[in-house]
Amino acid sequence: MVSMKLRRHHIAHSSMENVTATREARWRLQHDVETNHIDSPCIMIQGEMCIPAGPLPSFVDPMTLEVALHDLPEGARLACIKCVSAWRMGHLDTTSLREYLRSFAWQSSALRQCPALAPARVGNLLQMHSSAGGGCLETSEEEPCELLSEEDMRSLMCGSG
Repeated sequence: MVSMKLRRHHIAHSSMENVTATREARWRLQHDVETNHIDSPCIMIQGEMCIPAGPLPSFVDPMTLEVALHDLPEGARLACIKCVSAWRMGHLDTTSLREYLRSFAWQSSALRQCPALAPARVGNLLQMHSSAGGGCLETSEEEPCELLSEEDMRSLMCGSG
């Protein structure tokens, strides 16, 4: 039987290893931010500073991001601001930030126009990247779809048919 003192020592030691690994990973991400970025002035939305002056990833320029923040609804705008802040602090890597902004491109014409956020074309197919690393192929031509009315949505939400 393992004594409580030995078990606590093992837990404390493995916790310190996790903390050290996390710090090293965060340091590498911050180093990436410092070396692979473009300098950006502060980004203002409706007279308020949303993103202070500082680095931005090289795949999106400050003007594009500013226009995109104007285009996006409030919740998506706040999430983008938080993600840029997390990227600057090293809590989010550049690939994750790119994929995150790509997920909001359908709501902003500025993000759709950004070449780094556009889906890669493979012949007449679009290569859609997922954050899990796998991808799925979809045709570039969308099939026609039926839009639901408000009454249809209410019946779906209520569970009635």
